[in-house]
Amino acid sequence: MVVLLFYTRNQGYLSQFFEEVSVRLAEDRHEVHNFSLKSRAYQDANNQVLLTVEKKGGYLKNYYEVFKIIKTVKPDVVLSNFSYVNPALLFGRLFKVQKNIVWFHSLNEQTNATAINIFIKRCFLQLADIVIANSHHTKDELCTAFQVPQAKIETVPFWSHISDQDVMGTKTDRSTPYLKIGCPGRLVDHKNQSLVLEALACFNKNDYECHIAGSGPNEPKLRDQAAQLSIESQLVFRGHLSAVDMITFYQEMDVIILPSLAEAFGLVFIEAISLGRPVIVSSKFGALTFIEKKDLLQQITFDPLSRDSLIERLTPYFNNSGLPSSYFKDLYITNFDKDLIFGRLQNILLKD
Repeated sequence: MVVLLFYTRNQGYLSQFFEEVSVRLAEDRHEVHNFSLKSRAYQDANNQVLLTVEKKGGYLKNYYEVFKIIKTVKPDVVLSNFSYVNPALLFGRLFKVQKNIVWFHSLNEQTNATAINIFIKRCFLQLADIVIANSHHTKDELCTAFQVPQAKIETVPFWSHISDQDVMGTKTDRSTPYLKIGCPGRLVDHKNQSLVLEALACFNKNDYECHIAGSGPNEPKLRDQAAQLSIESQLVFRGHLSAVDMITFYQEMDVIILPSLAEAFGLVFIEAISLGRPVIVSSKFGALTFIEKKDLLQQITFDPLSRDSLIERLTPYFNNSGLPSSYFKDLYITNFDKDLIFGRLQNILLKD
């Protein structure tokens, strides 16, 4: 079977997820092609996966490149995501692709989608044979906002590659006199870092460092807020970190706080727990919907609209009585097993 995957090829873990899916399909003796639009065109072949990268251009040029690759490859199955979805669905229908699949990753609240954006996407999604939702939150929005029939939707989580990387960070010495708190994420409103600052100010302590990893338009506002709360000396803005640097970041921290107001999945959550890092996570993360034993979440989730809820979860870490690393590693292994997830995805892609 010929399988064509559309995604943006880069060093991020989402890209690596699709790369590994491709390699596993190729190992099962399928002909697998990857396509991406980047700043320069090139072709490559690794692990029996054929990669075509075309130079990114304007709207019409990008659509033409998608048209061209589908016409050339003649795939039986197409899997697309993000900006590749609309042209892949359109030209997949034109060339009578046997199974045209979309992997839907984002909530409208995250993308600030307008009514016209939603309408256009709804029209294109009618061309899909299957829509894979990366969480039950996403599935619900596909049904309500985009009017995709439930029978067309499959829910499949991601797995994390981060624990497979051969990189050793410097783990925090537990005898150090301060707590290292990590808060990764783009500095925008829906990532909700301001709540973390409010909560930290309530502890009236200076025996901690809060490391904020990410960049974005809210950085000046967060710096001003920290100054007003008199906690600026405890904050470290790390800026944008590479995928490799993020491994070190996770390993350095005593606890990771993920305060987002909305996350369709929240890959950062499973990255952290796959390394066994303690996490305090917003109850709005879609990844949480795949954890079968909900009682396991009670000690690690909080209401992202409530400062007091976050304080309650964070207090044990200031008292050196937080949950152990093994709790989070077991949570990952039990609920995001790579082989089980790939088996489910393979069944969706290849079943008649």
